[in-house]
Amino acid sequence: MKRSNQQLHIQSISLDKLKKSDENVRKVPHTPADIKALANSIDAHGQFQNLVVKTEQDEQGEATGFYLVTAGEGRRLAQLLRVKRKQIKADHSIPCIIDDTHTASAVSLAENDLRRNMHPADQFTAFKGLADAGQSIEDIAAQFSVTPLVVKQRLKLANVAAEFIERYRKGSVELSHLMALALTDDHAKQHTVWKSLRKHEQHAAVIRERLTQQEIAVDEPIVRFVGLEAYEKAGGQVRRDLFAEQENDGYVMDADLLRQLADEKLEHDAVKIKAEGHAWVQVIPTLDYAKQAEYGRVQTTYRAATADEATALATLEEKRMDLAEGADAAEDDEERYAELEAQIEAIDADIDLLNRCREVPTAEQQAVSGAILSIDREGKLHIERGLLKPEDKARFARAAKAAQRVATSTGPRIHSAVLARRLAAHRTLGVQVALCEQPTVALVAITHRLALSTFYGLLYGSGSAIRVNPEATDVRSYGQDVEKSKALTSLAEHREELQRELPPDADDLMPWLLKQPEAGVLKVLACCVALTADGVHADDSPHAIDALAQAAQLDMRQWWSATAESYFGSVSKARILEVVREAISPDVAAALSDLKKGALAKAAEERLAGKGWLPSSLRVNAT
Repeated sequence: MKRSNQQLHIQSISLDKLKKSDENVRKVPHTPADIKALANSIDAHGQFQNLVVKTEQDEQGEATGFYLVTAGEGRRLAQLLRVKRKQIKADHSIPCIIDDTHTASAVSLAENDLRRNMHPADQFTAFKGLADAGQSIEDIAAQFSVTPLVVKQRLKLANVAAEFIERYRKGSVELSHLMALALTDDHAKQHTVWKSLRKHEQHAAVIRERLTQQEIAVDEPIVRFVGLEAYEKAGGQVRRDLFAEQENDGYVMDADLLRQLADEKLEHDAVKIKAEGHAWVQVIPTLDYAKQAEYGRVQTTYRAATADEATALATLEEKRMDLAEGADAAEDDEERYAELEAQIEAIDADIDLLNRCREVPTAEQQAVSGAILSIDREGKLHIERGLLKPEDKARFARAAKAAQRVATSTGPRIHSAVLARRLAAHRTLGVQVALCEQPTVALVAITHRLALSTFYGLLYGSGSAIRVNPEATDVRSYGQDVEKSKALTSLAEHREELQRELPPDADDLMPWLLKQPEAGVLKVLACCVALTADGVHADDSPHAIDALAQAAQLDMRQWWSATAESYFGSVSKARILEVVREAISPDVAAALSDLKKGALAKAAEERLAGKGWLPSSLRVNAT
């Protein structure tokens, strides 16, 4: 709407003569915060825009001496707030445009509808201009009724490279991009990071990650453990993120200094823990599950019960027997049966409690045990006591296996420890291939292994040949014929084939698995389980892998045959002749009996070729 100069004129009018007009089209009232901000702006800079008013008339059409504000009600209220603050008087002169010609509602609509808000980029560059002119952050905040943090944020945005601010004005980058780039004042680094981003990577989170690759977020456990105050006192710098959701978020810029301070603090605590009498104390700031799994735990045993404990246990056992007999008799009475079962459970709990009180560490293991100090997820000191070093864990496990073999072994030894291990290595490879090819057996095997620990308390893999461990069992060191075996080649082919099917990025593995049919997941599981199978031991005694071989219907004739290298060269002449008698005939054995050991081994290899003979330790389903 065009206004004619003949119809309008500007006049200073006393504030107390201005009234609100009912014809103002803005019906949603200004908020107190809006009025406060406008008052601060007028106080700091003056009123830049005149009010538009209409002369108030009485019923007879005579002027009353008051004026109705048709455009600028917010400015009128802001001036009244200034009166309340005693910054001006009630009769303060306000410049106004008097328009008695046009419809008041049309004037109001034109003023409000055609107004366009300032672009945010113009606002924060304007804030920078005020700061460059010498105004403090607090002064700027007061003038525009915002917090000092908002001013700091605007100034930080204004310090982003001009190219990105211009792109923001044009809409080719978003405000979130500017907020992320503002983490650094280094314009060259801003440009380098932006250029490194592919189209799908142009997100604030990725920008922050690239800008702070060598830095550590202040909410990380190690930062909480050291403390920002201690870090900054040592000369470390912190990059604050003014746009983070949490106040005071940011990044520790000197990661090496932070780790040094963490190590020093942990070492100081380690001295105190060492004084507790541990054989060793280690500091591992970040102790993940994989690393912790390398260590064993001191096993416990029961000390002899005291007289009082023995009496209490005997009494409880007697009560339990009586209740069990009663429960058997009351099996048809559900209510009575449930009551007796509840009493039995209560007695079992009391027995368990008494027995737990008798648990003591195994003295031999306790003597070499130690503790690890680390930082937990909350940034606090975490101490794991009663641990065994990996080599001690393995030593005690071997001792337990040896004791088990002594208890179960029968008859004279047929094979040397070296040959026994080599044969066991071949069988282990055969079982691994069989498990790769039979996922249902692999599923049973891993379930069996986990259940032994969960429900039977068997540690160190007792009762199972499966090692719940992400690392594959490597048997190649047990002999050249093992390293050249068909089974090892087949196993490598299974693994390589599966590797080609899996996604290249580990982060994509879970989504990929979720999309696979059950058979596909079982195929992956089977290979993972198979590679952990370990049946190598130094004699011909029974082993947990026997059950797996039986379940998989393993036929070792596919993977192994008796040759001078694989077998006959490692046993006595008497053993070779015994094998020939068994596999071929006593007559053939007698004919070979005068040969020397080397010639006899070669002759036995030739005679047994294609016969499918296996030593007893490899005979599972072979006939």
